[in-house]
Amino acid sequence: MDRAVAVIGAGTIGGAIIKGLLRAGGGYRVVATARSSSTVERLRGLGVDATTDNVEAVREADLVILTVKPYVVADVLREVAAELEGKPLVSLAAAVSTGYIASRAPKAKVIRGMTNINVEVNEGFTTLSAGPNCDQAARSAAEELFRRLGTVEWVDERYMDALTALSGSAPAFIAEVIDALALGGIAAGLPRDLAYRATLMAMMGTSRNLLETGRPPHQVRDMVLTPAGTTIRGVMVLQGNGLKRTLMEAVLEATRRAKEMRDEMGLS
Repeated sequence: MDRAVAVIGAGTIGGAIIKGLLRAGGGYRVVATARSSSTVERLRGLGVDATTDNVEAVREADLVILTVKPYVVADVLREVAAELEGKPLVSLAAAVSTGYIASRAPKAKVIRGMTNINVEVNEGFTTLSAGPNCDQAARSAAEELFRRLGTVEWVDERYMDALTALSGSAPAFIAEVIDALALGGIAAGLPRDLAYRATLMAMMGTSRNLLETGRPPHQVRDMVLTPAGTTIRGVMVLQGNGLKRTLMEAVLEATRRAKEMRDEMGLS
């Protein structure tokens, strides 16, 4: 029998998880919640059991994934806490600690997670941290589900703010880089579709190269460089305009924001 997983708050990330599970096929029956009736109908059109009733969804579930905005976590937990007894609860709400969640749902097996939009195509990177009452059965259930959506790694919770900024936000940063490179190709005379396709394939191939060979990024760069060649001229422009520093600062700023959110909303 398929296990029931409740996705509470099927917005961008919740919707991506649902699509990834459907794409993976079999093993799970998804129960999703959304505030708007139009979203509920759209989810039902995908073959998902959808409702506006969080309590009903959690009651039916073997595992619960919380994908609501941080500022509504307390309200949602207050609503469903009684139905969470003994169930794994994976919270993907940015900046919200396992301690905070456990204090409002003390009978749940709490896990804090961070993933990214790429779960939609089963290429996500999900990090998980075990919280209070989280036993091995809960860890295994969460890991098994997210492995269907990509790569999973267990980490110390102290890394979660930085992972929120890097893993969670990185697809947006990378999309900006891809857009800039493709626009450069268009400026150099390439048709739009070809420029984007060439950029995407180079990005995907380079990522796979680095993952499979274990090379550090600078080594791949040096393999491409030739004296007085085209690549070194381009790298000179990137270095001169501070590309690396800009991207580093983007990650640090997003990390700071995660900490600010926790302080602003008392989510520690």
